[in-house]
Amino acid sequence: MKLGASYFGSRHQEHVRRDMEAMAEAGCNSVVHTLSEEDMTYYPETMAEVVRVSKEAGLEVFLDPWGVGRAFGGEAFSEFVSKNPHCRQAITINGNGVGLGKACLNSQVFKDSMRDWIELAAGTGADGVFWDEPHLYYGELVPLFGKPQVVWACTCQTCQRLFLEEYRHEMPSDFNEEVKKFRQDTILRFIGSLCKAASGKGLRNALCIFPTLDPRYGVYEWEEAVKLEGLDVFGTDPYWLCFNKKMEDFVRDVSRTMVTLCAEHGREPQIWIQGFRVPAGREEEVGRAIKIAYGEGVRNIAVWSFQGSDCMSYLRSERPEVVWQKVSEAYRELKVKSHERQP
Repeated sequence: MKLGASYFGSRHQEHVRRDMEAMAEAGCNSVVHTLSEEDMTYYPETMAEVVRVSKEAGLEVFLDPWGVGRAFGGEAFSEFVSKNPHCRQAITINGNGVGLGKACLNSQVFKDSMRDWIELAAGTGADGVFWDEPHLYYGELVPLFGKPQVVWACTCQTCQRLFLEEYRHEMPSDFNEEVKKFRQDTILRFIGSLCKAASGKGLRNALCIFPTLDPRYGVYEWEEAVKLEGLDVFGTDPYWLCFNKKMEDFVRDVSRTMVTLCAEHGREPQIWIQGFRVPAGREEEVGRAIKIAYGEGVRNIAVWSFQGSDCMSYLRSERPEVVWQKVSEAYRELKVKSHERQP
């Protein structure tokens, strides 16, 4: 059984050591450290130290390309598109292409930069990589007068050329079935190539996709994702507060689906539990969500993030210490259950 949390609060070795020991004391045996573009540029050796002290605390370590290219999830700035403006995702507004502050997943330059990221991740001594919510932009523009317009990425020249080669006609302006499929295939081909590269460096691959089958979020046929070659862990994040869902039903249904899919395809299911932006008085839901996922058969559970995201005001729960207390209580209870079931 793997129980963990994400961590991005410090790069100071001794501070990280204390936090990793605190995580282990709380029942964790796994951690996902963020590895942003800032880390790549200014903290490469430091990240190897972070991985080392995490392992010394008894934690399995995965690294997350947090906000890299703004094509992955994460509250981290990216300078990739400012350095490579020709590699941006694009939307079309009134027949005109508009570049976004996100890297195109079909850009060869971005794919090459991700190979550099993998090289650095492997050099830290980490156990694996965590592909965190890879996505393409979707939105709706509401003009002062007129009909709202759906805009989606990517409509750059590279994507238009690839669409033409695959479908034998120009990319449509409507968000139709072909566009939905093309966007999904773009994400899956991108992650598939990264999984292959990471596996070649001895790293395990974990993928987290959005907890919905809505095509606007990119991957809507989960079975196509779970089958990716080189993928070891397949997960999602039913953050009930973000999606305004009833916690019990949302976490239970998503966990059940994930367990079934992974059993069919020989993957390890993973569920992420919301530990950020938790309102005061609702902290108990975090502990209950952990237990629900476990009850559905999930044995790889993680919380975003350590200590109720106390280190970042943008994500901080109203009472982060109470959130972490509920996480710790649930994790320790599950560890006891796990030991009791062992022969």
